[in-house]
Amino acid sequence: MNDNAIRHMVAILATLVCLLAYYAGYYSGDRGWWFTVFSLAIVYGGVYKLIDK
Repeated sequence: MNDNAIRHMVAILATLVCLLAYYAGYYSGDRGWWFTVFSLAIVYGGVYKLIDK
């Protein structure tokens, strides 16, 4: 892959993550599900390990 394709892929993935985080926060905040914030730690750990390779 060239640099331009990688930049587009990262931009699309970042946009999808932001949209997912917005809707997850809106949905869980509306129902009082405070414990969903723990999923952020799981996602962070997964992304960290994925980028490390």
